[in-house]
Amino acid sequence: MAPTQARPPAGLCDSCRHQRLVPNTRGSVFSLCERSRTDPSFRRYPPLPVRECPGFEPVEASRERRS
Repeated sequence: MAPTQARPPAGLCDSCRHQRLVPNTRGSVFSLCERSRTDPSFRRYPPLPVRECPGFEPVEASRERRS
């Protein structure tokens, strides 16, 4: 079995409340933008790392990150 590799940084998405991490059966993890569900101007799976985004909203400091 191959060792688990760390997920590369997703830029702004890693601290955005609209990010949802989506694992697949092969062990990869993708960064899904939940804003894409209601606003077609946002890509469902944006190219990473995201350095600027008009829809960025930081995760509340008191709330734990979703996995």
